Amino acid sequence: MELQIGLIGAGAMGLYHAQSLRGSARVAGIFEPDEKRRAQALIACPYAKIFSAPQELIRSNDIDAVMICSPDSTHAPLALECLVAKKPALCEKPLAAAVDEAEKIVAAESAPDCAQTETPHRRASDSLAKKYISVGFNRRFDRAHDEVFNAVWSGELGRPLLWKGAHRNAAAFYNTQGAFILANSAGHDIDSARWLLQSEVRAVSVKGVRSREELPADARDCLLVRMEMQSGALACAEVYVNCEYGYEVIAEVVCRRGTAHTTSGALSVRRSAGRRGTVMTDDFRAYFAQSYAHEVDAWIQSVVDQTPFCGADAWDGYAAVAVAAACGTSLAQDKEIAVQMIEKP
Repeated sequence: MELQIGLIGAGAMGLYHAQSLRGSARVAGIFEPDEKRRAQALIACPYAKIFSAPQELIRSNDIDAVMICSPDSTHAPLALECLVAKKPALCEKPLAAAVDEAEKIVAAESAPDCAQTETPHRRASDSLAKKYISVGFNRRFDRAHDEVFNAVWSGELGRPLLWKGAHRNAAAFYNTQGAFILANSAGHDIDSARWLLQSEVRAVSVKGVRSREELPADARDCLLVRMEMQSGALACAEVYVNCEYGYEVIAEVVCRRGTAHTTSGALSVRRSAGRRGTVMTDDFRAYFAQSYAHEVDAWIQSVVDQTPFCGADAWDGYAAVAVAAACGTSLAQDKEIAVQMIEKP
């Protein structure tokens, strides 16, 4: 069976996913309003049908599953549309632009009578009965992070006490405001801490600094995020989007009897001009190329086999949005903020 994928958004991540599909799946439909991006997507997927609206793509009988790679503000409405159509979806982070939107997705997916009114594509008596929404937290598929997880939860190191992470971009893409970075970038770090510590976040405290005088006065492009976990463990993330030297993600878990941490993805050491070192990339897609491929492969296989996706689900996406929102409040008010979350279905 060849899975027919509908791609919504052919920007940086959408086009990357489209070009990396292999084996039992192909892009059969595309929605992309930008003409240049649409043309690039058609080069990568020459047999794909162009749809005039994302809802049309989702509802099409020719589409088996959907990749949501459009702007952040569109994620929640499109995920909800996929639930109505009972189409499995891999949604890039964040799951939603606001906490209440993410709550609606969790509620719609988990409620046995989630469709109270009839639509042309769904009867009021229909129920989902399974998870449809997956979220693109790709670090869960990174070999180094996976080895840290296995080391921590093998029992050899004892109880996990502290997660430490660093998330650095060479240059900010388009926004240096702290609230935006927390919502758009720090979600990966929040999910990493939750996943590696196997605990929800109880409270957060965030500080931020402006790294350069030429940035806007309200810029906070270097952030320190402290999280208190419900398990009693602590987590601390540095999120710095203007480090200049390249792209890098580091994670370490300190346990009662030892530690485990990720190592650089570099496979070689170079010597020249009196120096020895490794070459770094400033492209997050190159840095995590293998994890993105493993993530998409695992998602496709889960859809084909009709088995649960082994990565992040709608609840994980909601939790990251809720914690990021609390982080934004903490940064603005300069105090610790308790994380308010709905009960997990």
